[in-house]
Amino acid sequence: MTPDTLQASYLIETPLDPRAVAEVLAGEQSSGTFVHVAGESDALRARSRASVDAVDEMEPLAAPSLPSSWLRRHHPQGPWRRARVMVSFPLANIGHNLTALAATVAGSLYDLGECTGVRLQQLRIPAAFRARFAHPRQGVAGTRAATGVPHGPLVGTIIKPNVGLSAADTAVLVADLCRTGVDFIKDDECFADPVHAPVSERIRAVMAEVRRHFDATGKRVMVAFHISFPWRSAPPTTHERSGGRGAGQARGRRARPLRSGRPAPQWGVRPVYTK
Repeated sequence: MTPDTLQASYLIETPLDPRAVAEVLAGEQSSGTFVHVAGESDALRARSRASVDAVDEMEPLAAPSLPSSWLRRHHPQGPWRRARVMVSFPLANIGHNLTALAATVAGSLYDLGECTGVRLQQLRIPAAFRARFAHPRQGVAGTRAATGVPHGPLVGTIIKPNVGLSAADTAVLVADLCRTGVDFIKDDECFADPVHAPVSERIRAVMAEVRRHFDATGKRVMVAFHISFPWRSAPPTTHERSGGRGAGQARGRRARPLRSGRPAPQWGVRPVYTK
């Protein structure tokens, strides 16, 4: 792994040579495909192709873990060889896009006919790639300051039912939750901008209850609203989504970066950041 690459670790299972299969995986997920195509020059491969860094074989299996129609057509006899594979991908292929990251390290490789099992186990991501994205606006210190809990655990909860509540219903539920003493309330991931509870209405109704609770008790409760947005547009602020009214202490925002392609510090696989 070099500063201009990220490294993915996979567990693969195949009746073929694991190193040859690792090369297929690396090519499929970068500059190549299952056949050579026009324009796939040596210069392009040198610039954009992923590289196999290591292949460590494990104990083989007597039978495949999963079926493969490609292998059935080729009548392999086994054994079913397993290996841990390390593959490095050029960061230049990914740019400033988490959707591209997900597609690169965990895209069509699960359709590789040569394998009867593929598992992405770990990502090693250089600090240079992490630095391309904005950090959380509040972070740990900001969250503690917003909730007034400088030490110890923060107690949070999620809006349930997942969907179906109106903005007014949600506000009544939030008022009840505030009285229980929670520090943090968040929308469910399914509760985005439904017709029966538009997020703009929900923000105004919910934050009115949060402010009412603060006025009565002096306790601030942090709320994270689920805000989704088209990937070509800039993410709206909570102030904009609420129509400029009632945002109050809505310090959190639950965004969906892997759906939208926008930069945000959320990942589908736990990464390991390196210097």
